[in-house]
Amino acid sequence: MAKGQHTAKNIGKNTKNLLNYPRAGVSGWTRFLPSIRILVVGGLSLVIALCVAFAVGYAATDIPEPNLEATGQTSTIYYSDGKTPIGQYKVEDRKSVEIDEISEPMQKAAIAAEDTSFYENRGISIKGLSRAVVGVATNQYAGGGSTITQQYVKNFYLTNEHSLDRKVKEMFISLKIDQQQSKDEILANYLNTIYLGRRSYGVEVAAQNYFDKPASELNVSESALLAAMIQRPGAADPSDNPEAYEDRFNYVVKNMVDEGFITEEQAAKVEMPKVQKQNKESSLSGQKGYMWDFVRREALAKLDIDEAQLDRGGYNIVTTFDKDRMKAAEQAIKTLPQDQPEGMQAGLVSIDPDDGGIEAFYGGKNYLDQAFNASTQSHVQAGSTFKPFALVAGLENGVRLTDTYPGASPTSIDNNGQPWLVKNFGNTSYGPVSLLKATQSSINTAYAALNVQVGTDKTIDVAERAGVSPACTEKQLETGDTGQCTQDMSKANPSTVLGVPSVKPLDMANAYATFASNGVHHETHAIKTVTQGAEDKEVYKADTKGKRVFDKAVAAETSYALSQVVQGGSGSYAQNLGRPAAGKTGTTNGNKAAWFSGYTPNLATSVVLYREVDGKQLSIGAYGGRGEVTGGSFPVQVWTDYMQKALQGEKVEQFPARGELPDKPKPTNTNEPVAPKPEPKAPSGSNDGSDGEDESPETKAPIEEPTKEPDDEADKGKEEDAEADGDEGSNDTDGKDSKDGTDSADDKPEPSLPVEPPDNPDDPGDNGGGNDKGLVDGVADGNRDNRD
Repeated sequence: MAKGQHTAKNIGKNTKNLLNYPRAGVSGWTRFLPSIRILVVGGLSLVIALCVAFAVGYAATDIPEPNLEATGQTSTIYYSDGKTPIGQYKVEDRKSVEIDEISEPMQKAAIAAEDTSFYENRGISIKGLSRAVVGVATNQYAGGGSTITQQYVKNFYLTNEHSLDRKVKEMFISLKIDQQQSKDEILANYLNTIYLGRRSYGVEVAAQNYFDKPASELNVSESALLAAMIQRPGAADPSDNPEAYEDRFNYVVKNMVDEGFITEEQAAKVEMPKVQKQNKESSLSGQKGYMWDFVRREALAKLDIDEAQLDRGGYNIVTTFDKDRMKAAEQAIKTLPQDQPEGMQAGLVSIDPDDGGIEAFYGGKNYLDQAFNASTQSHVQAGSTFKPFALVAGLENGVRLTDTYPGASPTSIDNNGQPWLVKNFGNTSYGPVSLLKATQSSINTAYAALNVQVGTDKTIDVAERAGVSPACTEKQLETGDTGQCTQDMSKANPSTVLGVPSVKPLDMANAYATFASNGVHHETHAIKTVTQGAEDKEVYKADTKGKRVFDKAVAAETSYALSQVVQGGSGSYAQNLGRPAAGKTGTTNGNKAAWFSGYTPNLATSVVLYREVDGKQLSIGAYGGRGEVTGGSFPVQVWTDYMQKALQGEKVEQFPARGELPDKPKPTNTNEPVAPKPEPKAPSGSNDGSDGEDESPETKAPIEEPTKEPDDEADKGKEEDAEADGDEGSNDTDGKDSKDGTDSADDKPEPSLPVEPPDNPDDPGDNGGGNDKGLVDGVADGNRDNRD
């Protein structure tokens, strides 16, 4: 055989395989043991594979969006002082704060309890991860061993799922977070996401719930207890069973010593802290629930967000509600007699005329028993509180307070060629009366004639400009969506002026606030500002500029006329306020509602009493020792009581001086009254500012001094209010039913109207201001022009 051929034949036998496995030249079973070469190559390969897998996993794992539960924070609403809480919107109680708002003892206690290597590790604990992997693989996962960073990642980005996949993601995200955030940021985020019992998420909420203080004020013992609770927050409530956390508490304190956070001497003085009992009372009881609900509705609309966003958004909402005035409103309502008939409701709304902010309201006895707000959601017939809108319409169109109207009863009013029979209370006739007198005594026949003269459309237009919601559409009535509209306010019905429309007390207060602001209308609102997040970034601020809707002189003239209701009309009890006031009483047909809406230059308030059973409004009937309730009785008493407290310490302001009214052509009055007898010339030295010469009644308004009528004239002085049922298209009057089908009037204008029942409970004792003595058929003795 040739040499070359021999060499080629033995090449395969002499060449060793790459790993030399099984090992050549070794006999027996030992040839199957791996060589050092295999061990080195295998070990390096494994390390390389792990590094590659780690690199791929690190690169492929993105930091996810925070989970919704972790990012959701409690939204808090405050009184107008911006400090006193009213309530919260939340899924759970959660609030985040910056690291400098967490006390140093609390920071150190958390580290001592959960991760003593926090400042040294890079976000993960190999030992803890190994224990977790084994636990997951053997289905015996007991938790623990995770760093603070890992716990934060789990709470903020992931879930509590016990799986290898979750632990791997947790590791990679923790490594990235440690690179992206400082240790202080991670610690703050961790302390803001941990659960600590009592539905408390985050150390700030827990500090408030357990110790009634912010997290910035937590001391060593309080911090050690909260840190001890991190591991088992639901084990027990520390106010009932502190022993449940005693061992863990001691462990935390010992670790704080070992880590040099506190000294041995300090640790010896640390004792289990006193924890306040959990508040079992509902945060929505009483009036707070009504505020909570009203602000919630407004916030959703103004911020254009949904309920989930509000509950998790961490908003700080400062309202217009004044804590003292809210208390005053509730106290005023509580002065009402307690023997209330079934379904009795009371509403009170108070508005700042300068900006439209709701200072106070009374929604009902208890939100938890009745969520329906009597002040902001109910619709109640307005009665004579609607008449001032016709007054303003007249003043805007050339009518003057000295113009005369029919006061006889019954009077057939010419309503655009159609007869409209209108009656006064008890069919009492006043003769021709000035518009000022008709306002003071709420004379239906006169106001019916005024409304026909200017037009019901103009009366309604004034009401809407002042703040009354527009009339409900057919669709709104069919669907029941009447929250933003007024019921039964029809331009085709002249009885609208007499109080047929059913309005919300909130709207009526808003309208009278427009009078109080001398003709500038502001949108009613309960939210001043909204900020968000720990930095309190402003996201909403109420527009309080307002819009002028009435001429200044018209508004001043209106306030003058309505002040005479207080000075000598059915609202005379309001004189007890002791400062300039104006307003209007109202009682509806069948005694279903009684009102007093009034104002000072500082504050406008509407008070209403009504009765509703099974969705149907019924007559209030005999109540509080009275045969019936009228606007000049309990409503004006409640109004005065509230306003006295609400305005305590406020500067006494005067109404604007009367000025030059707009010079416009006056609509024809097709219901001119019979001409009165010649008026005696004013005596020399009268206080009308004239020289005794007659002034034109079309441009001058009288000053009518209120006078009290003799007892035998009481029936003549009773105020008359609006026909709410539309019988004969006529009047609704305040008080008890009369034989002719009309109702009685508001109570007599006694400055000291008693709260106690009168001697004769069946006689309301009305004396709403009849023909003033010293006047001829209601026309003032001595005219006064419209100058200051």
